[in-house]
Amino acid sequence: MVKIKLYGRAKELVGKEELNLKIEGQITLEELTKRIAKDWGKISSREAQTILINGRNCIFMEGLQTQIKDSDLVEILPIISGG
Repeated sequence: MVKIKLYGRAKELVGKEELNLKIEGQITLEELTKRIAKDWGKISSREAQTILINGRNCIFMEGLQTQIKDSDLVEILPIISGG
């Protein structure tokens, strides 16, 4: 089971703070985001600026081609800026 935590606007769009998805073997982050969009509605890049996989930003891994496996934690966060 992959646990997905949603924050900010992504949480509002999906209507849930957390999702649990059963996957077979491994899938890419891109496949996972497509599945979320299919089941719960599209989260645009404006709502999901940062995606962490087990606490690591996916851009420092393999981006959307990063492999997601059972028991991973995926967090979808908005960009937070301040002055």
